[in-house]
Amino acid sequence: MDVENIYKSFNENKSIEELKYNMLQYKTRLKEEIIEYKFYKNLLEASIFKVNTRNLFENLEMFKKDITSTENEALALLKEIEIHSNSITNKLECEDLFCDNFFIKTHDDLEKKTYQFFIQCTNFKIKIFEYLESTLKQ
Repeated sequence: MDVENIYKSFNENKSIEELKYNMLQYKTRLKEEIIEYKFYKNLLEASIFKVNTRNLFENLEMFKKDITSTENEALALLKEIEIHSNSITNKLECEDLFCDNFFIKTHDDLEKKTYQFFIQCTNFKIKIFEYLESTLKQ
């Protein structure tokens, strides 16, 4: 039985340091993804594929397009995280529950978006690995 990956927030009672640390982890992981996707792009350009692979060019172009799109999405998300990371200290200035809840909601939304991005990356990697395995020269 497959378990569905669903985002769950645990940010309400976290300290500023914990929230900053989490954002730092996301920034690091996004930078790793960007480097990894550059490698995939180079890999798709290499002459390592079986000669008579059906729809090889079309499939490689589709993967390249997905890689470019994902890289752009990662850079935008990285920028969003940087901005949010810089504003985390504003949580200290919240003097009422509404402000505090608004900040946590914003943090949760960004964390959920990042979580979903990483799920999308994992699915892409599975897809590209399976395809490459079937098309690489032996």
